Amino acid sequence: MNLKFTYFKKTMFAALIFFTVCISFTPKKSEMQSVHGKILESRVEKKHKFRSVYKGHNDFYPYVQYEYEVDGVKFSSERISYWNNYYNSQTKAEVALSPYPAGKIVTVFFRKENPKESYLEVEDDLKEEED
Repeated sequence: MNLKFTYFKKTMFAALIFFTVCISFTPKKSEMQSVHGKILESRVEKKHKFRSVYKGHNDFYPYVQYEYEVDGVKFSSERISYWNNYYNSQTKAEVALSPYPAGKIVTVFFRKENPKESYLEVEDDLKEEED
C-alpha cells in the first residue's frame, strides 16, 4: 500500500512539473510584438492515425499559411498557436479555422529576438480588470 502511494506521489509531482514547464513556454501577449499579416492559404487537413487502438480513425487539423513583414524582412508561417490542435471531426477543425479565411488581414504575434517564431493566437495576459 505504501509503495502505491509513493508511486502516486511521484507521478503527480512529475505531472505538475510537466504542466508548469508547458505553461511557462506558452507565448504571452506581453512578451510578443505584433504586425499585420495576410492569410495565404486556409484548409482542413486529414491525418490518418496509424496506432492500432485508433486504426481507421482520423485526426483533422486546421492548416493556415500566412505572411508578414518585420523590419523590411518578409516571413511566412503556419502556426496558429503554440499548441497544434488536432480534432476528431472535420467540423470542429473547420470551426477553429473559420477566423482565418484566405486573403484576410490578421494580427501576427512574433518574438522580437526571433521574428521567425510567430503565432496568430497567444495567451492574453494584458486583459484589464473590470471595475
